Amino acid sequence: MDSRLERWATVAAVLGLFLCSCRRAPAPPAARRPTGRSVRITMDALHRAGGVPPGWRLTPPAGDVASGRRLFVDFGCASCHAVKGEAFAAKAGEQGVGPDLTGMGSHHPAEYFVESILNPDAVLVDGPGYSGPDGRSVMPAYPEMTLLELADLVAYLQSLTAGGMQHAMASVQQAPAELPAPPSQDASRFLVQVYDVNQGDLRNFETWFQKEGAARFFAYDGLLSIETYVDVARDGPSLVTTFGFRDEEALKRFVDDPALDQLARAFDAFAGPHDHRVFGTPPVYRAATLSAQRSGAPAP
Repeated sequence: MDSRLERWATVAAVLGLFLCSCRRAPAPPAARRPTGRSVRITMDALHRAGGVPPGWRLTPPAGDVASGRRLFVDFGCASCHAVKGEAFAAKAGEQGVGPDLTGMGSHHPAEYFVESILNPDAVLVDGPGYSGPDGRSVMPAYPEMTLLELADLVAYLQSLTAGGMQHAMASVQQAPAELPAPPSQDASRFLVQVYDVNQGDLRNFETWFQKEGAARFFAYDGLLSIETYVDVARDGPSLVTTFGFRDEEALKRFVDDPALDQLARAFDAFAGPHDHRVFGTPPVYRAATLSAQRSGAPAP
């Protein structure tokens, strides 16, 4: 074969291998897409409702707490903010440290954290560590942050509850696989109970709730969700627990069941006297890491 033809044959073979390798290269993996509850409505109905669905408010997509914790470090938040129980975080009282974030998840809804990250000057709080000499927030902007990163970071900030035990309690919906399959309906009746937690028993309650309590509650047909708000601002922590039921009948079966007394006594090991109310709509924000939901049930 002519030497020139040999060279062209070699080049063609190399190009062929290169093109084949290009064609066979796997497509990049799809980015993890934030998930959350969707509202279906026609554009005409949306306009008649004033531009937003009835009862609408900004609801960030559900984020990943573990990923948000890593982002808290990667974006430099840990160099300015103290978080009790986190070894990587700044220590309270150090020069240049921003406000202590311990327990912040108990005091603010998710949309507040979203605005604070996207626009730190939207709310200027009086006190050391919040503003610089120019009166503006000392917190930097993060224009490179993606929506998914924002959702994950907000999820981590929301998990900073119960006096710093921010991730001692994982969502039960990611744990017991033996929980029954969810009904198709959303909750329509809510039983709200308020407890004073015995001094020093909050961590023990978290452990019991994660390993045993939530699964025992979800054994009741028609109980769809458990939302728990932890208040640590007073002398001792308090719990506000919201049980979401499919309908009035499911709520009545739950309240009238004699076996419930035994489960209530398990609560009594950690908490003192309590009061309760029944509501037709969710009366409190979905809160914190103690909240649990039957696996696969629609998010509130």
